[in-house]
Amino acid sequence: MKIFLSHRCWLPALTLVAFFTPASSYPAIPEIGSPLPVPAVQEIPPLELPEEPMAGIVLRKLAFDREFDSPVMLTSMPDAGGEQVIAMQRGEFCAVRLDGSGQWRPFLDFREKMKGVVLFEEGVHGIAFHPRFSENRLFYLSYSQNDPRRTVISEMRASKDSTPDSLPETERVLMEIPQPLADHWGGHIAFGPDGCLYIALGDGGLRDDPYRLAQNPWVLHGKILRIDVNGRSGKLPYAIPEDNPFTKAQTVRPEIFALGFRNPWGLSFDARSGQLWCADVGQDLWEEINRVESGANYGWSDRDGPAKSAFHAHNYLPNTTTTDPVHAYTRMRGEGICIVGGLLYRGQKLPQLDGAFVFADWGYGTVWALGIDPASGLPVRRSVLHRKDPEHKFNPTLVTADVDGEPVLLSQDGALYRLEKDDD
Repeated sequence: MKIFLSHRCWLPALTLVAFFTPASSYPAIPEIGSPLPVPAVQEIPPLELPEEPMAGIVLRKLAFDREFDSPVMLTSMPDAGGEQVIAMQRGEFCAVRLDGSGQWRPFLDFREKMKGVVLFEEGVHGIAFHPRFSENRLFYLSYSQNDPRRTVISEMRASKDSTPDSLPETERVLMEIPQPLADHWGGHIAFGPDGCLYIALGDGGLRDDPYRLAQNPWVLHGKILRIDVNGRSGKLPYAIPEDNPFTKAQTVRPEIFALGFRNPWGLSFDARSGQLWCADVGQDLWEEINRVESGANYGWSDRDGPAKSAFHAHNYLPNTTTTDPVHAYTRMRGEGICIVGGLLYRGQKLPQLDGAFVFADWGYGTVWALGIDPASGLPVRRSVLHRKDPEHKFNPTLVTADVDGEPVLLSQDGALYRLEKDDD
């Protein structure tokens, strides 16, 4: 018997659950193209964008002599000669090279700390290296703990070696956010070009955000936060940036950068413009891609999906100004069931993708490129880069990049994949 993790897509979320079951027994995934049941009163909206295959790009598996159990994050280690670190949900972190050598080494072992943390989306959610890591050796973690259930954001140091190792004894907790339930954690973290740490948090769980936390301005759930790890505000172990949008609002937590998210997954910054992007996993009908702006409200849980076709969970929306997603696809047409972010491509090897947002769906294993008009910022086409073979256990958990900005996909089957030019 083996413990393995799977997204429970019969629950309306990107929900990772531990199953005590044979390794060959994966939960059923809807047949590709088959629409899911939806409320009878909901009409299927017209296709928002033309969809077409994009020739000349293939998905290739990277060769390693091991599997990476339920990888959730891949990030570069600054000035470390091309090494990147993979974070795995059950607490293992490995430094890898994606140059074809198959090299990997242990970086941090948090598995003892994660013992018993096995339900739903519990576990490690993210890792980010300080922009000045080469000087201060600092990096940051996002993970969950129990008794009481909470999200932890912490700081840790690494050794000064040319191949740095973590120093777990140096961990310093920055934030502990109580969690009411064990799903919709979010938890991705990333440093922006401004040097601030951005933290994506889900709404706390269950259908319809029953506590309406995502719209509550005095809690951090359902928000993207922005903090300065280099300073201190009062007795806080971090500083509140002066230009955060709500620093002068006494009724809003000053850490909040944007609000109205259900289960944000896949923070990324455009390497050219610095714009923040984030995918948000929907409930019954919609999966969203959002361009995240300071102070903006993205609607959940007053609504789910674009305003013209939104599902409304609560009736507070008329007095709230919200921002539409850049793009949303629907389960009603059988397009997918669980969005995975995502990066705006700025690499060199796949020029046909320049300026496109590359994202995927966990359930169907489809990888898309969203073509965006640079003048208007609006999407103009959606291209299919990969549709998985039904026999392939490819369930992407993140679309990210290597040190050169070329797309890398993590998958729940324990493998890493690249999007590459098809030479055939």
